[in-house]
Amino acid sequence: MLSVSYKKMKIIITLILFILSGAVSAERPSNEQPMYGGTHNPTVEKNEEHSASAASLGWQYFNNGDLNTAIKRFNQSWMFDRENAEAYWGFGLIMGRRSTEGNTETNLQESIKYLAKANQLSKNDYRIIVDLAFSKTLLGYFLKENKKATYKNFFREADALFKKAQNIKSNYPPLYYNWSVLKFYEEDYSLAESKLKKAKKQDYKARPNYEKELSDKLKNS
Repeated sequence: MLSVSYKKMKIIITLILFILSGAVSAERPSNEQPMYGGTHNPTVEKNEEHSASAASLGWQYFNNGDLNTAIKRFNQSWMFDRENAEAYWGFGLIMGRRSTEGNTETNLQESIKYLAKANQLSKNDYRIIVDLAFSKTLLGYFLKENKKATYKNFFREADALFKKAQNIKSNYPPLYYNWSVLKFYEEDYSLAESKLKKAKKQDYKARPNYEKELSDKLKNS
């Protein structure tokens, strides 16, 4: 699907420490919301080259941690080509990051929506599938922590997506790390350890805090 390679993307998925209070962040201007927040319907001629160029800039800002500028570029990418999967991919990742700022459940639902759209437009991109699975993992965790039984659905869907990604690309290290996190949240610590070992065998640098917490769980289980 995408011209952006894994190395260029430099997307490092980590465990998110959630703010479970449900605090709502301040309303953002339309150009800092996916698809201009639905309030702006730009009528410009489709231009795939301009769309790709804007998405490339979006990834640069995203990788540098400037999410507000990144989403502006992804909005421009979407404006020039409503079928560019990269734009939706960018929206999905940014909304996932914003889930740590408050309004967690809503932002993760938005993340899933846009990543699912990116996956629809580019069905066999294992990187998008893994990111979609991880957003479902995080939403499942949030719901579990808030005693909502629906968390099991998201864990089940995430597991199926990780398996799908594995069938496409079995040597993608973030796949196994994120899959390990899912198994950790499911309290299957032995399988979490197995997935983590696969990630590390492929030179994935796991977070020491996660490794320690998993090790502690294994000792106490």
